[in-house]
Amino acid sequence: MRIGSPRSLRPVAGNLHLRTLHACLRAPALHFLALGAALFLVTARSGSDTVRAPIVITAARIAEIRDDYQHTMHTVPTAAEIDALVRRAAEEEMLYREALLLHLDRGDRAVEWRIIEKVRFLYGDAAGDDAEALRRGVALGLEKDDVVVRNALVTKIRLLAKAASRADEPGGDALEGELDGYLRQHQAAYAQTARVSLTQIFLSAEKHGASLEDDARALLDDLRDSSARPQSSTKAGDAFIAGREFRAASPTDLAKIFGDEFATAVAALEPGRWSEPIRSRYGLHLVWVSAHDAAAVPGLDALRPRVLRAYRAERRARYLTRMVDELRAAYRVEVQHG
Repeated sequence: MRIGSPRSLRPVAGNLHLRTLHACLRAPALHFLALGAALFLVTARSGSDTVRAPIVITAARIAEIRDDYQHTMHTVPTAAEIDALVRRAAEEEMLYREALLLHLDRGDRAVEWRIIEKVRFLYGDAAGDDAEALRRGVALGLEKDDVVVRNALVTKIRLLAKAASRADEPGGDALEGELDGYLRQHQAAYAQTARVSLTQIFLSAEKHGASLEDDARALLDDLRDSSARPQSSTKAGDAFIAGREFRAASPTDLAKIFGDEFATAVAALEPGRWSEPIRSRYGLHLVWVSAHDAAAVPGLDALRPRVLRAYRAERRARYLTRMVDELRAAYRVEVQHG
């Protein structure tokens, strides 16, 4: 299987001065966002001709991927799942190599400490001070194919993609328009469920026993004959631990207390009258619905923080996808199934 084609394309790394890169990576968080985005955008769009070595996923690596999956998921992966995992492994390798082209390993304390630790493990006291140990480790290439270093660098380049997506983000009225459009496209995710406000009079199955239904019917007749409203019937029925009144309760809220049958029945009641007896796990209830609030989507003002987070997450995902697509065109991936 080959992904992409064996051709020379612009690298994501490009021709940037190393000191500018280091300034970006060592800057405080807000500066990192701006400088990292600028770095990423410039390198992604300018670039130079670079021939990349092919990425080879060996049969041994595929077996390792299969074993890791089986150990984690406790099931044998399907052929489609193996293909997806192999594709992900190739993607991680691409990102790792691009991070090296960007010299993201330079000046990274986590990477440097990893190298120093490995040198001290190999040489003990003869490793020298930190600077000497680091020099030895780099000379030996101890950072190459190290899992900790690899993960750190892949994370770093993903953060650059995140910064770049923020740098391209519109501002002011344009951003508000984007957020409004995003909310319209994803209304279902932000819709508030239908809610109901009600008063219920409870008759305990334990207390009334075999006469439960007759007692509930007699009480209902009294309430209807006297045109009693909830305010004038506070002493009717038995005490209920969750109370008599429920305001703006969702079907889920009611189902948790009374059960699904009760919640379904209440949703169909007309406001302003006493219901027929409704059964719950505790007994029977006479219900007066004062209001039904239909399902609705709040306006952007009420949802702006949530919508902004989701909007930015989607932009980041699209940006990273585009970046990976460019890399797939720049790399040849060879999968050896054995």
